Amino acid sequence: MAEGELTAKQASTAAVALVAVTTVGLVGASVSSGTAATIWAVGTVAAIVALAYRLRRAPSGTVAVSLLITGILVLSAGIPAVAVISEERSTSALGAAKQQAVVDPSTELRTVLAKAEELFPGSTNAILRIEIDENWTQIRLLDLAKGQSIWFQYSRLGTPSWNQPSRSSTTDRADAAFRAADIAGLDLTAAATKARAAATTLGVDRSDDRSDKIEIGRRSSDKRLVATIAVADFTAEADPSGNLPDNLALAKVDGALPIAQRLLRDNGIDPNRPVIDSFEYKSFGSNVGSVGPSGSARGVLEIRVDGPGRSGTLTEVVGRFPEIALRPVGSTSATSFALTAVDPAGIERARADVERRFSVPPIDAHAIGLEIDQDREAPSSRVAAPIMRVGLGPGSNASAYYRLDGAFVRTD
Repeated sequence: MAEGELTAKQASTAAVALVAVTTVGLVGASVSSGTAATIWAVGTVAAIVALAYRLRRAPSGTVAVSLLITGILVLSAGIPAVAVISEERSTSALGAAKQQAVVDPSTELRTVLAKAEELFPGSTNAILRIEIDENWTQIRLLDLAKGQSIWFQYSRLGTPSWNQPSRSSTTDRADAAFRAADIAGLDLTAAATKARAAATTLGVDRSDDRSDKIEIGRRSSDKRLVATIAVADFTAEADPSGNLPDNLALAKVDGALPIAQRLLRDNGIDPNRPVIDSFEYKSFGSNVGSVGPSGSARGVLEIRVDGPGRSGTLTEVVGRFPEIALRPVGSTSATSFALTAVDPAGIERARADVERRFSVPPIDAHAIGLEIDQDREAPSSRVAAPIMRVGLGPGSNASAYYRLDGAFVRTD
């Protein structure tokens, strides 16, 4: 052995130290930041240089083997560890950035209106729709002279920026548009807060907020101007003053009749007069069945009236303003009944019977659907009294027919 040359044991110890220092240093630098990361990096390099200098006196072949082992360990352990840690830090940073970049609806509304005026002066006198969510803010304007809509948006995805406006032909006309002045008193942030509070009151699962968004525009059914606020799978409406409808009681069957009375009176219909052709209701909940108004709405009341003087439907959904579709008529249906003929105690008696008769589990016992109208199976020789169909839970299997006092008549 030459003078100063390391023994095999000393060389092995130095090689192991080189492998350990390199790997630990690489990982240590990756989990640190700022000054700490610099200290890790400089210290690791210094240690590697010292060990490499020492290994130059190692027996032939030891250096090559040490470097090979070091390279393998770095590739198999160090780099994957860095990748995992970097990914976790990146994900954490993105999450923190998302929390910091909370979208303020009122600010977004003011910003997009100002941008529309900047690009197209006077255009905010004919707005078709404004949409706001966590990813973008969009506006659609009406150019009535050209029969076109103008659309552009501010995107928060990637590098935040405004896109180039685009035009397309439209069949929308002046009755579908609104002015910025119409929503000048709308505190959109406060309205969104009220909608979230309503969702919480109703027990809405808000764990998935990907569908949360706000739309401002006129409803297609009646051209009423509303801000539609989606909170998970619940939808609320606010008027141009930021007020939400007072109808959360409609979520449960106990609130259906009082709200039905208010709905009739607000539209000039006396609840004591026999003008109702059908009365349908569905409670709020994902486990309600097919009995009740058709469609996907929950917590919904639909009344069809037939005279005197008017015929049509009055619909109200929890969280939304009523939709009225009435037309003049000159006669009254012989099978119509008064709202006051519907007995809350009769509804409860029928509900309890369905629960017992079909062994409905407790979780579905109040997920109720109602349909009250003429008994289609009664003898046609006489005017049939109204009959009530009551259903509980998903599907339509647990349902039966009852008189308005809750007395059982028949199953489906």
